[in-house]
Amino acid sequence: MSQSHFPFYEEYPPSRSGRSAAGLKVRESVGAVCDIPVHDRPRERLERLGTDSLTDAELLAVLLGFGGRSRSPLDVAHDLLECWGGIEQIARQTVAEIARVSGIGRVRATVIKAAFALQERLCRPSADRSPLDHPGKVYELMRGRFALLSVEVLYGLALDSKLRLIRVYPVSSGLVNQTLVHAREAFREAITSAGVAHLVLAHNHPSGDANPSADDVRITRQMQRAGQALGIPLIDHVIVGRPSPTNPLGYVSLKQSGIVDFNLG
Repeated sequence: MSQSHFPFYEEYPPSRSGRSAAGLKVRESVGAVCDIPVHDRPRERLERLGTDSLTDAELLAVLLGFGGRSRSPLDVAHDLLECWGGIEQIARQTVAEIARVSGIGRVRATVIKAAFALQERLCRPSADRSPLDHPGKVYELMRGRFALLSVEVLYGLALDSKLRLIRVYPVSSGLVNQTLVHAREAFREAITSAGVAHLVLAHNHPSGDANPSADDVRITRQMQRAGQALGIPLIDHVIVGRPSPTNPLGYVSLKQSGIVDFNLG
């Protein structure tokens, strides 16, 4: 049976120069999966020993299913990891960007993107109706949503009088200093949803550095004033990054840090 009969096929076969039609470097094949003893192949090891027994490349190879012409899915998985530098970086790419790697194509790129999306949803805490009374809880709620984003997205978290979550909704997308954030967008769900008494804002810094910019502070103060006028006070703005030696928490709360005074009347 020819490769074209398989559900996954190589859209950008490597040329003689070792580069794909998309212009990305292709590593030489290390051998077909069929050359590996059956009990040592990624799919069989996963069934027998579980996912922890596989490397990142082997897990990606299981998702890919088939390689391309003269190349195994493990070769293609290694190319993907080398292209982007790791699974976290791959997860942030669009389907079109993933598809550019030789041996991937649009179909398998959507499979990979869907797998990362499922993992992100699995990381979201369940709605147990416990109060969001600490910025760490906001971080845990939102970090999964932000994990796969390569641009800044601002979310509103509408809370009831006991600080329990009613609704999470996007407010704006793009860098804060390039996006005009209107109070009507920030408070639209809070105004139209029953029982909303407070609002928390949360947005990500894709760089991983959660320190607020001057624009973050400016927007927060603008939203504070709007909340006071609407009778739905803004009680915090949490910026989500990634844990680091200088910020092991991975987030900054503008209230907890004292950068913005949320007790103003």
